[in-house]
Amino acid sequence: MRKNILLTICCCLLICKVSGQGIEFFQGTYGEALEKARQENKQLFVDVYTSWCGPCKLMAKEVFSRQDVGTFFNAHYISLQLDAEKEKDCEFFKNYQANGYPTFFWLDAQGKALQVHTGYTEADAFIEIARQAATSDLNQRLENGRQRWEGGERSAALVKEYVLGTISQIRPDTVKSLLLDYLGGLSREELQKQENYQFLQGFMRNAEDNLAFRTLIKNAEVYCQYDSTFWKKMYRMVVRSGILLRNDQEKFSAYREFLSSLQTPLSEMYLEILAMEEQLFQGNYPQGLQQALQLTERYQTAHPYLAGEFFYTLIIAHYFDQTTADRSLTELAVDLADQALTSTPSKETLLYLAAAYAHQQDYKRAYELLASLPFFPDPMLSNALYPALKLPIIHRNYLKTE
Repeated sequence: MRKNILLTICCCLLICKVSGQGIEFFQGTYGEALEKARQENKQLFVDVYTSWCGPCKLMAKEVFSRQDVGTFFNAHYISLQLDAEKEKDCEFFKNYQANGYPTFFWLDAQGKALQVHTGYTEADAFIEIARQAATSDLNQRLENGRQRWEGGERSAALVKEYVLGTISQIRPDTVKSLLLDYLGGLSREELQKQENYQFLQGFMRNAEDNLAFRTLIKNAEVYCQYDSTFWKKMYRMVVRSGILLRNDQEKFSAYREFLSSLQTPLSEMYLEILAMEEQLFQGNYPQGLQQALQLTERYQTAHPYLAGEFFYTLIIAHYFDQTTADRSLTELAVDLADQALTSTPSKETLLYLAAAYAHQQDYKRAYELLASLPFFPDPMLSNALYPALKLPIIHRNYLKTE
């Protein structure tokens, strides 16, 4: 009798231990996980992560380990974890690619996509996403879109539904080529339509010779009517991305030759700006600042944002780290910051001018400007610029965050 009681207690403890754990991840290959899902009449959950990903670690610590999460997933899914870098040759990645980390894939037992979700997610929401995956029509939408695309349809509606709506979730690496395929079949008049500008925006991150880049340059005067931030996006695409090539002179020269070949007033302006930015990054601040002021004067009517962009470059080019209060030089920086504030008044450009005066050791004027900060609109100066301005992030000492 006593042995039976002890056995019962041990069984109960074992059951409690099992029910109290989180997700039980399968220790085997992707193919073996699919086979196990078929055998147990379950679906497959795949957590794609990297060893350096903070949100991935947080999911493992705060979500995967929870009893309620484990109870639901262990009952309905075979769960598998894949390191996107160490296991990049896994069969899974031939059909699916993450669009960030962590990315979660829910598949049926045949390996067809049911649901995809990227990023840290609270436990309750995570369970709900998994619950909805069981009735998802993602795979049906993928197959329908694929058939229409391979059948030759190239409509804006299909691009939204298929390329950006479904393919982008499971094979984001193919989106660029599909968009270029679509754009390549349009006339110039069609390319200028607002709905097609929405697709072109996806290319406004990198400086490279392709149809999208050329189209954005050639039709800029049209697109700027659709988007109040268009010119700043163009600056970041053409100049900010372009100047990153400066450490490889062969690539940088080829990029400038490409811009020159476009033979438009806009590409000529960007070439002048790239030459100015190169001076700043090389530490030739007097020459670079003089060029920046000249370019601001020349183009400010159509491009009032330029002085602010130039001052941003001055900061990240370590002007505040590598120069002293030389009056002739600091006056140029003050003039540029003043033009930035005059052309595009904001908290950010106000701080540019205050920083310029402080670097000149005119602390009274810097203080007067800062006192007016609440009256100016956003955006605010990015915290990322504080080190380059030699500014401590003081608010962390006073504003307590969770």
